[in-house]
Amino acid sequence: AMRWVMSAAKTAVAPEATLELLPGEPTKRTLWEQRKASLGVGSLALPDGRALSYHIDGDLGSGKPVVLLLHGMLSSRLVWLLEDAPDRCTFIAVDRPGYADSSTPCAGYSYTRFARDVEALMDSLGVGEFCVIGHSSGGPYALAVAAVLGPARVRSVACLGGDTEYAHPSPETPLDPVAKDLLRCFASPLRKLWTPVFVPFLLRLGCLFFWLMKRLAGRRTHHLVWTMLSSAERVMWKDRDGDNFFQLSLVESTRSAVLPTPARSGMGGMVTDFRLERSRRFDFDARSIGCKVVLWSGEHDAACLEPTMFNHSTLCPGSELHIVPGLGHLGVLSADVLGALVGRTLEAAGFKQAAKM
Repeated sequence: AMRWVMSAAKTAVAPEATLELLPGEPTKRTLWEQRKASLGVGSLALPDGRALSYHIDGDLGSGKPVVLLLHGMLSSRLVWLLEDAPDRCTFIAVDRPGYADSSTPCAGYSYTRFARDVEALMDSLGVGEFCVIGHSSGGPYALAVAAVLGPARVRSVACLGGDTEYAHPSPETPLDPVAKDLLRCFASPLRKLWTPVFVPFLLRLGCLFFWLMKRLAGRRTHHLVWTMLSSAERVMWKDRDGDNFFQLSLVESTRSAVLPTPARSGMGGMVTDFRLERSRRFDFDARSIGCKVVLWSGEHDAACLEPTMFNHSTLCPGSELHIVPGLGHLGVLSADVLGALVGRTLEAAGFKQAAKM
């Protein structure tokens, strides 16, 4: 994230996509808004008074498999809005705590607590078994849901460019991407000081950083997201056939993540993600996951390719690994990659017929 903030100050402003439309043809923005309006939006009142916002894309009464979608840092459930509604399954996408329309997490919030929030949501919707997919910082949350709720509820779990346990004691633990951005050539020599010294310092005095992220995400959203894209992904941003739903979902999910809502006004979601990934060991055992674990990452994902490899070798040694050629951290959210991942996740869960539809 730090790399994105620093580059945002010196990168040319992202061009808005332009389309040659036929007379009377609706714009992609119009179609995107229509898709958004078609979602079944809800909010669950949790026992401690917090609100957990979600949407349903599809028909829960259809009997099709259910896939829970967990967005990454500085994002929201809108990142999963594709041009076509899912036909093989039903999506349930949540605003993770502290983002968009979900309440700021309480003090001491944990991955296990989130898993119990998901359990309460699924119980309220009458969903028994389901699959779960998490992107970026949503990856560890997805693993936690699978570990805590067990295979009786979670049929398969997938991480797409997922983060890892940066406080893990293994000498093979990858460097935190934020450490590499901040410390540069000193990151490796000072890595032993990162968790006990630098992370608490940033959490105590990092208000300026989180404020800057909020300002950029809320006011210069196109510009901020553009700086996160690789050259190949910028082509996707401008391409007529794949561009605008990809662009609009990235931009609107980023903007909605930080703009004030009745449920929250600060950056509690981002602060919580930063703390849980870096300040201590995970409060769940990923090795105990009883269902199939699928790990995907973009070939050019500078932030999370190494963490994905570490998740595969150490946290989830029996997992399935796939590297998506030519893409980085955000390009894997394109419709074709997501479609392929959803199919593989359903197949891993035993829903072979749905996976091939």
